[in-house]
Amino acid sequence: MPEQARAWAEERKGATEREGLYKALAPCSVDPKIGVLFHQGRVIWKTSDLPERERSPLFFAHRKSPARQLPEAIVLHHVFGDNYFHFFMFIMNKVWLVEQFGLPRSIPFLVNATSANTPFFRQAQELGAFFGRDVVVQGRREIVKVDQAYLALPFFCNADTMTWIAGVFRDEIDETSEQSDRPVFTIRSSTAPNGRLFRNQDEVSRLAEKAGFEVLDPATMTLKEQANRFAKAPIIAGAHGAALTNMIFRAGKPTGLIELFSPSMGSPHYAMMAREFGFCYRSTLTKNPEGRMFTASTEVDLVELEKMFDDMLAQVQT
Repeated sequence: MPEQARAWAEERKGATEREGLYKALAPCSVDPKIGVLFHQGRVIWKTSDLPERERSPLFFAHRKSPARQLPEAIVLHHVFGDNYFHFFMFIMNKVWLVEQFGLPRSIPFLVNATSANTPFFRQAQELGAFFGRDVVVQGRREIVKVDQAYLALPFFCNADTMTWIAGVFRDEIDETSEQSDRPVFTIRSSTAPNGRLFRNQDEVSRLAEKAGFEVLDPATMTLKEQANRFAKAPIIAGAHGAALTNMIFRAGKPTGLIELFSPSMGSPHYAMMAREFGFCYRSTLTKNPEGRMFTASTEVDLVELEKMFDDMLAQVQT
């Protein structure tokens, strides 16, 4: 793994988490940017799901009369809610916790516009992922006052939670369809906003197809299409990135995961998910980064990748 991933894991070594559903004891206003709460115009730090990211809320806006006022709401904000991985791991896991506590479904979710405007959030709504609760969308600079606010703060990476989330979409997965059951190799298009492309992608794709993988770009697929396709993929391979989140649709099934890290960036999150599910996991670093740290293009060692394909295919088949 890259140094960034090892540093992340080392920094949190021995750390503990607390999981719970919290109810505010007084009316609060919700910051549209990061979801942190304010009471009587003063910020209440550590009321978002990422306290280390609680930077620059709209301090002065909370001292004015709110644009809207709700009697009750469950705060579903997340600072990176426009990312597919973060949607499942930081938004859908809150839905899980709320359902476990059995809060009345008359209480709406309050979500920021950044999350609500993504295609996968809208598609999740259409698929019934929010169990009929109303979803109130908070504008990008809108202050909403909530008389009774609820904060769901679940564990970050838990197999039971992720399996439940996959089950939310299970009714939409047609196990009898003629969908391919070949392994999947995920790719990014040249227009991907976060870059991290493989300069030898054509050679990588040919090698993957030769090994029996279907090469596809999940960004071109709907949420339902991704759920259906990845539910039948015994091996998922590709660059470190949100596409690997689709492993959740393999919950409870023998699965292999191959992750290709850029040497300049990465996190251990997909390795953590694979470990929680009991999946077979392999990773390697690509080489020769060109460009900025978080968006650099790299090259894949084709000899090493072919060996990883062979080893993983043998592992999963046995």
